[in-house]
Amino acid sequence: MQIIKPAEVHDVIIIGSGAAGGMAAWNLTRQGINVLILDAGTKFPRHTYWTHVKPWEWWRKLDKGDRPPQFELDKKEQPYETEEGRTFDLIRVWGRGGKTNIWGRVSLRYSDVDFLGPARDGWEIPWPIRYKDIGPYYDKVDQLIGVCGGDDDQDTLPGSKYHLPAPAPRCGEQLLKRAGKTIGINIVAGRRAVLTRPHNGHPQCHYCGVCGRGCDVGAFFNSSDFLLEPAFRTGRLKIIDNAVAARVLNDKSGKASGVQYFDRHTKQEHQARGKVIVVAASCIDSTRILLNSKSTEYPNGIGNSSDVIGRYLVEQVRFHMYGFLPELMGAPTQNDDGIGGAHIYLPRFNHRGGKRDYLRGYGMQFWGGGAQSNASFGKKLPGFGVELKQAIKKRYPALVALHPYGEVLPRKENRVTVDPARTDAYGVPIAKITYAIGDNERKMIAEMYDSAEAILRAAKAEILPFERGWIDTLGSAIHEHGACRMGDDAKRSALNRYCQFHDVKNLFCVDGAAFPTCTEKNPTLTILANAWRATDYLAGEMKAGRL
Repeated sequence: MQIIKPAEVHDVIIIGSGAAGGMAAWNLTRQGINVLILDAGTKFPRHTYWTHVKPWEWWRKLDKGDRPPQFELDKKEQPYETEEGRTFDLIRVWGRGGKTNIWGRVSLRYSDVDFLGPARDGWEIPWPIRYKDIGPYYDKVDQLIGVCGGDDDQDTLPGSKYHLPAPAPRCGEQLLKRAGKTIGINIVAGRRAVLTRPHNGHPQCHYCGVCGRGCDVGAFFNSSDFLLEPAFRTGRLKIIDNAVAARVLNDKSGKASGVQYFDRHTKQEHQARGKVIVVAASCIDSTRILLNSKSTEYPNGIGNSSDVIGRYLVEQVRFHMYGFLPELMGAPTQNDDGIGGAHIYLPRFNHRGGKRDYLRGYGMQFWGGGAQSNASFGKKLPGFGVELKQAIKKRYPALVALHPYGEVLPRKENRVTVDPARTDAYGVPIAKITYAIGDNERKMIAEMYDSAEAILRAAKAEILPFERGWIDTLGSAIHEHGACRMGDDAKRSALNRYCQFHDVKNLFCVDGAAFPTCTEKNPTLTILANAWRATDYLAGEMKAGRL
């Protein structure tokens, strides 16, 4: 007699293993809950990283046929569409830890200026949480992953008593801080998820400065090392690698019942069953999965009775301005690598003082200054031969770089959609991104240029030529949010304050898609804190038998 075993039903299935999925897995497994993660890639072995490969060795290795790990997903493997004339640059990483393998590590706390912004200016819905709700989770995340930074505390950038020591500002950064102060702009120590001393069993940063290639010692936070490995040690985590999630499945009662996924290489279809489903595939892909999860019970996509899922996509605008500081011209070259990015940050300040003709605000980052691998400015200098080399050498230690980030307002026409006629290699409809900025952002960008130029002029800098009004390709900030937003009103939001779907009580979305606004800040710290908070609630509901 043949006995057919029923399919295993997992306590919780998590789609994705980046900041959101990794935090969800870590928090749930430590509370006694069995978790299955579906990851679209596999683990990136640290010994394969090219972190310390020198420039002259790089090309030699390529000529031999060697290749560094390919973190960024090839758009040909998993395409997406944009409207003609509206480019959106979507960066995805398929593999354990997702984008936390190569992220910028800027770890900024949101404040009530952010959470209450919409309530104050009347544009769209406010966050259903306040700083008092998430503040304790910021504290926990700082202690868990190790965030270095200053001890100052501002209304737009709350401080932390748990910050590790901040790295000393470079010479150019010191001069920019001084220049900002002369015009009433306060530039502070940056907050970065980089270990400036050993922390929780992880080594401190050795200041090689090339974090974008992955950290081969694990000295900055990534979900795989800091969250997934501890979760594995509980014995309650299982990961299926190369599992490309396609749809959340539901039963006839409307409850989420599992996930349809495809093997990345064989293209074979599989299904996993679960009591609770957590979507954490990063904003665009999470949204795509939800919109493709159509059924008799959910003809508009699971959990989408409000028609909010896919709408109100937000991402930030940014540009770059460069200059040479006269006090550093001709100075000796020194090692300015540091923690692989800026050691300073300019918090939002434009909400103070006179009323603006636009809503929301902007901050500023300063990576790429000083004597680092950044002498491409030499292509813009006049001269030839020895004269050009001398001009580059003179300016090399004096370079400073300003990178303002501005908030884009949520608009329902900025959205993600799926078209059954346009499918990927697995036969699943791909995402189409429709995204543009408006007059509000253009007015803000004009002031962002004014502020950046004012700082450089206060520093008496030789400013490199720039085109006023130019911005990076939309999407380049890699901070997508909002297409499955949380809110108190179920008619205007998809999720409640715990990232639980209003329509489907055993379905959660805990990545940046849950954010009602994008603010001007990098989102990863808030994704981690919010996912921790949401899964505390999830665990409590499971233990109480309500899920």
